[in-house]
Amino acid sequence: MLDKFRKLSISTRIALSFASVIFIGSLFLSLPISSLATSQSSYFDNLFTSVSMVCVTGLFTSSVAESYTLFGQIVCIVLMQIGGLGLMTIIATMVIQLGKKISYSDTMAVKEALNRDQLGDFKTYLLSIVKYTFIIEGTGMLLLSLRFVPEFGWAKGLFTSLFLAVSGFCNAGFDNMGTVSLQNYVHDPLVNLVIASLIILGGIGFSVWFDVSHNVHSIIKNKKRLNFKKMYRLLKPHTRLAINMSLLLIAIGTMMFMVVEWNNPKSIGTFTVGQKVLAAFFQTITMRTAGFATLDYANVLPFSLLFFVFTMFIGGSPGGAAGGIKTTTFALVLLLIHNELKGRRSINYARHTIPEDTIRRALIVVVSFFTCLMVGVSILLLVEDQPFLNLLFETVSALATVGVSVNLTPELSKISQVVLMLLMFIGRIGPITIFLSLVRRKRKGKEQVYAKTNILIG
Repeated sequence: MLDKFRKLSISTRIALSFASVIFIGSLFLSLPISSLATSQSSYFDNLFTSVSMVCVTGLFTSSVAESYTLFGQIVCIVLMQIGGLGLMTIIATMVIQLGKKISYSDTMAVKEALNRDQLGDFKTYLLSIVKYTFIIEGTGMLLLSLRFVPEFGWAKGLFTSLFLAVSGFCNAGFDNMGTVSLQNYVHDPLVNLVIASLIILGGIGFSVWFDVSHNVHSIIKNKKRLNFKKMYRLLKPHTRLAINMSLLLIAIGTMMFMVVEWNNPKSIGTFTVGQKVLAAFFQTITMRTAGFATLDYANVLPFSLLFFVFTMFIGGSPGGAAGGIKTTTFALVLLLIHNELKGRRSINYARHTIPEDTIRRALIVVVSFFTCLMVGVSILLLVEDQPFLNLLFETVSALATVGVSVNLTPELSKISQVVLMLLMFIGRIGPITIFLSLVRRKRKGKEQVYAKTNILIG
């Protein structure tokens, strides 16, 4: 059985690993020991929750707090953690810890799942991911416990802090406190800033962490005195592009939300200036990929929802727990457009020329995501009697594995909820991975080249 699995294509193995965890998770959540006596959840609800947690999305048809016991919530934490890191990453790390070697094909599968561009020092890379994940989540848990232990007591306060820390870092967006996410803490700087930090660290990508960490350690070790500008130039072009785009999107999103919603009494209109800044900052962070909410999105203005659709579509950075087309993909498309307007052929960034194959893959990712989005929202429009913008918002939230909602998901028909589950699955492992896992590519002979022709476009 294991040999047959290894003979499958890498894309198929990635898809099957997530699908198997989802199915097993749904069975565990359906056990009597997992469900509260008052729970109304069916197996379908548990399956939906399992899909959402493994795909680190945050949408639900029945809330965690109203459905699951302590055991069930522990299962939820495990599902989110596996979803955030990936089953193959966790298994490979365990094998390495036991002193055994992983095959080349397995290494390639994990590399593909992590979006890593090289195989060098793979053992250290994997172990570092797991180590830093637990360190960051543990730190987040301790900081959140400063708020929740006094409020809920030691046992519940620590467990709630753990649940939110794992959910935040994995960009899952689930909480175990009720049905309104973090709306009761909209003015709490500690909760907002800790959760936002966890989301950013989980969504920026593992390669960015290690590049920054490596350079900082190198500077400290060699006792170099560098100003910020020189330190920044030591970073890889990918790291600089991911950080630049993330900071730009955060700044633009925060300002845009504040300007649009400033006088809206249903959202932030009655807040103080500081409270407005905090709320706008948190919504901008969570809208990129996380799924938490400190406001009721059914009360924000239509323009804000439409702008959120755009930011959700972009998502976070590659190689982490984030969804969407990714910040770097979006940046490459912008650079391509800029070069076309300037009449330049080579696409350059940070004094490096980006290969044409990379630009082509970026375009394929954008087109694939957009195609899935249009198919998904079209099906929902056919079966639901809801405003288009709300359905579009819900569809993008699922595909980009964000998980925010305008309180619509539980009200949708089973057909629409199945569509959302499929979109969450596709969004987590990528449309291209899904397509490649469904199509068996045959070895091609010599590529055919014919006489060139011209096709009119535009």
